[in-house]
Amino acid sequence: MPDALIRWMAGALAVLALLAGIWWHGHSRGAASVQAEWDAARSAADRAELVARNAAIAEALQIERRTAAAQQARAVAREEKQNVITREVVRYVERENAVRTAGGDVPMLDADWVRIHDAAARPADGAAEPIPDEAAGPATAGAALDAVTGNYAQCYIWRDQVIGWQEWWKMAPSFDDWARAR
Repeated sequence: MPDALIRWMAGALAVLALLAGIWWHGHSRGAASVQAEWDAARSAADRAELVARNAAIAEALQIERRTAAAQQARAVAREEKQNVITREVVRYVERENAVRTAGGDVPMLDADWVRIHDAAARPADGAAEPIPDEAAGPATAGAALDAVTGNYAQCYIWRDQVIGWQEWWKMAPSFDDWARAR
């Protein structure tokens, strides 16, 4: 082979190697740049998701605090009222006892009243056993007041719980808000 052809092929091979090196350098630099941009975008998306989750958690905690504060206020008011009622019932029962001790007649509620009251206080689902007719006897007005007061106290506790759940539900973000935050 002539020397000129070998030199020409060596030169062409050198130029080709130089072009391949330039291409490879540009490709790898471009890929690194694209990867860096993608990583930055993903990192920004991760930060945005974290911020949204933290905001949702903070909102949920705020709702929980407001609901708990309202429920606590209702419980305090209910307990104050219940204490006043309990003192009055105790005074009424003490008066009955004083009348009985002095030999006077104490008003009695007949067995039908006791049975009707017990039926009204029993859950409709039959969870509590009914009191047999022969077991329900007459009750003093004081005993009836004590039972009714206890029933209402429990009713108001449940009422406050339901109101608390309703308040929480009104303040809680909707499912769409929650899904959007994710």
